[in-house]
Amino acid sequence: MWGWIGFTLLCLILIVVVTPLQITLFYGRIGDNDHLVMEISAWFRLIRRKYEIPILAITQTEKGAELVYKKETIQQEKMKDEKVADLTHRQVETWYKRYKKWLRRVLDLQPIFKQFLKTVRCTRLEWHTVMGTGQADETGALSGMIWGVKSMIVGVASHTLSFRTIPKMSVQLVWNQSLLQTQLNGVFRLYLGHVLLTGIKILLRLRKERGRKWKTVPTEA
Repeated sequence: MWGWIGFTLLCLILIVVVTPLQITLFYGRIGDNDHLVMEISAWFRLIRRKYEIPILAITQTEKGAELVYKKETIQQEKMKDEKVADLTHRQVETWYKRYKKWLRRVLDLQPIFKQFLKTVRCTRLEWHTVMGTGQADETGALSGMIWGVKSMIVGVASHTLSFRTIPKMSVQLVWNQSLLQTQLNGVFRLYLGHVLLTGIKILLRLRKERGRKWKTVPTEA
């Protein structure tokens, strides 16, 4: 009996470890409208969860820009959650401080993440832009800047992730109109086992760092 239970647990663990995950990202901007979609699926989309964030407005305040957006959570083609929220400059600063604090606690956190990102395979990356300022000379100069930014971002990504495709990029110029449209599509694949292994490494490192701090705390005589 215990043998069958152990065998069943082993099979379940193996299934979890080899479960393929696919992350599909889409970002589009047309005029003043932005739209962000992220879908996480497994087993050829038999299991999937999609998040849609259409951005409603960006307002400028004394403390910086504030983002108002609507978040929609879609699971198995059914709306699960929908809410309107705002992202302030103070919240971004708080998240950044927490990130730096956590980074100081874990000395080799960056190598762990770099090793994990190398297991992420990019199977599709397309980034197309249509732009124009209404002035021919300004449009030409700005197109060069856009190409430079795109090349830099894709270059950094290619050294961080495992690319299995050639990125497709384009910049279409509109000479007689002020216009900005861009669409970014990306498909990334990884295994759930790599995610779990990375989580275990982080937990072990946190425990090790906590043990070091405990030993270095001076005791009162």
